[in-house]
Amino acid sequence: MAIQTINHDHTALVHMLNIARSPQFGLMKDNPAEHVPKPNPQNERDRIANGEEWQRLLGTAAPHLQRILKVLYTLGPRRGELLRLEWPEVEMQRREFTLRHTKNGESSTVPMTPDVYRVFTKLWQERRLDTQRVFLYKDKPIRDVKTAFIKACGRAGITNVHLHDLRHTASTNLRRAGVDATTAMKIVEHKSERMHRRYNTVEPEDLRRAVSQLASYHANTVINT
Repeated sequence: MAIQTINHDHTALVHMLNIARSPQFGLMKDNPAEHVPKPNPQNERDRIANGEEWQRLLGTAAPHLQRILKVLYTLGPRRGELLRLEWPEVEMQRREFTLRHTKNGESSTVPMTPDVYRVFTKLWQERRLDTQRVFLYKDKPIRDVKTAFIKACGRAGITNVHLHDLRHTASTNLRRAGVDATTAMKIVEHKSERMHRRYNTVEPEDLRRAVSQLASYHANTVINT
């Protein structure tokens, strides 16, 4: 059993025993589960899809999966929130969409890049009148694409990449593009800078680019002494 699953069960047990300890029931004076430390699941990942892997993945993904992946890779929404997106929440003229059922409990309006806008244009042309959902497969709303993603990765020869890693990739690419942290956090729905930093992967090429920029700065800066 995964450590995170054990921790979820532990949390549920603590809650139940707290109810038993409450004045309403008074069945116990102490909650022994509160004294048991939870193990660290150590499930933080820093894997991102590099440009070469991304192109291979697009080449092997089915058309309906390609469209979803382009949005996930570019803007980093959670896949469940994206798949629940409906047409009344899409503003084609303003080139943006609004995620209303987010993990944070708040609505999030996301602007489209040109590539993402082209995806939504194609989806708009193929929309159906018997459902409001945006993302369909065989005329039915898509519930999940995990299996299709795993198969596409297998065909592309890509290992150890999860769907959620595309969220890390989007966050990292926003930083590399020079988008300030506050704006990037708004786009990918990060509530805290700590979470945003966790989703930002710094690779050796980022360090080399930083040093190159620093050298250019020194070479082009006149220091008055």
